[in-house]
Amino acid sequence: MNDTAPANSEGNSNLPLLAFDGDCRLCVGSIRSLEKMGLLGDLETCAATLVTGADRVVLDQHRRAGEIVLLLNGRTEAISGAAAFRWILQKRFPGKLSQILNWLPVFIVMTLGYRFIASFRRIFIPPKVTPDPLFLEPSWVPLFRGMGFLMFLSIAAALLVTSYSWLGPSTADAAKFSVSLFRDSILLIGSIFICNGVLLWTLGFRRIIDHLAVQSWICAIGMIFCSVILLIPAKLFDIPLFMACLLYALISIWLVQSYWTWLGFQNGKKGQIAKITTTFAVAYSGSAQILYQLYSALMIQSP
Repeated sequence: MNDTAPANSEGNSNLPLLAFDGDCRLCVGSIRSLEKMGLLGDLETCAATLVTGADRVVLDQHRRAGEIVLLLNGRTEAISGAAAFRWILQKRFPGKLSQILNWLPVFIVMTLGYRFIASFRRIFIPPKVTPDPLFLEPSWVPLFRGMGFLMFLSIAAALLVTSYSWLGPSTADAAKFSVSLFRDSILLIGSIFICNGVLLWTLGFRRIIDHLAVQSWICAIGMIFCSVILLIPAKLFDIPLFMACLLYALISIWLVQSYWTWLGFQNGKKGQIAKITTTFAVAYSGSAQILYQLYSALMIQSP
């Protein structure tokens, strides 16, 4: 098995063929890891864009970006997505345990998890190329990226509250403030990201859901690093909150650059504006909340 075309890409092999996004680093890494663990058995694997011949004809009838496609029965039939992954697991681990995946509630949960990861695969690990317009993503991708935007936004806000609860006083006022901090964080950070998404839309960058998902993911990752810096050493020595603010800004600025190509920010004037506004949005959003947290904590602790 290799990273390019299968040994038999003209439909002359009876072995099942697993096709995947060759430009997705998460997809390629996952397939190679499954191969090393022996979970794929004697399946042949190939980047979807490199499949040729009769296999190509069958694949084009089922191919959607973000979903693996498994060609079966002499490569004349195909299953995709979570169904293909279920087939692989049941083939590798036959028995009653893997048959649980046929139970509808379990398969629904499996499908939701698969689609969420598939929707964010290029956000978890950004590619170095723009999306291939020939392979449209499934209609469910914007929905899952929108859900991810809300989820990662909530995670970032929850991390702010957690760090405050560790550093702030354990009083009734502090507990009440934690609730308001969580609410205010979601509203403020979310508003900044949405406003930036609307601005990018007016500049001609229409992938507003992708922009929101990327911004919330970077925000959550930045807050994770800041929380670790705050929480772990907090029991040993004091760390000023403004240091966490600076750390968050630096991390978010560093991360957002890796998404410019995938988001389609060109080198022209509009592209430069998009880069600046997106960088500013992710750097300012968390920093503003950390500073707000610092100010509020000082106010509560003051007599």
